[in-house]
Amino acid sequence: MILRKRSAAVWMWLLLAALLFLPGPVHSEHHNPVQKLDLDRFKKKVGGDGHFLLVFMAAWCAPCIKELPDLNALYTKYRASGLKMVGVSVDFDGPSAMQPIVDRLKVDFPIFWLGEEALEAYGISGIPLLIFIRNGLEVEKVVGLHSKAFFADKIETFLMKP
Repeated sequence: MILRKRSAAVWMWLLLAALLFLPGPVHSEHHNPVQKLDLDRFKKKVGGDGHFLLVFMAAWCAPCIKELPDLNALYTKYRASGLKMVGVSVDFDGPSAMQPIVDRLKVDFPIFWLGEEALEAYGISGIPLLIFIRNGLEVEKVVGLHSKAFFADKIETFLMKP
């Protein structure tokens, strides 16, 4: 009986080891390019009608990276309700600084690189920063790392108002 249990355990470990060496699923490229955009063109994009959530971030900002999966999930949940989420990279090194993170985390909402210009234009003194914009007007700024539930409540309240 003991031999049979050991034999089954050995076979199970061998099967697990074999599975580790099998080729994985075909790798599907998730590509959401971080695009360079000048401030005037960016403001035209987010200055129109609708509910926009601007997400300011940088590749060197650990709290920014930590909240991205939650924000991406909320974008997926609320975009059908009219939420337009737009990321803004303020990295000094250009779009290439944020791109590996966007790819690794499979971020779906569009992300633009505005660089230092955005810091002054939007009065940014700290990131992560979310700015809620309704019909071209800033409604609220939220600075710092927060929970997914916190952001969900903010977004739901934001979307309720025309």
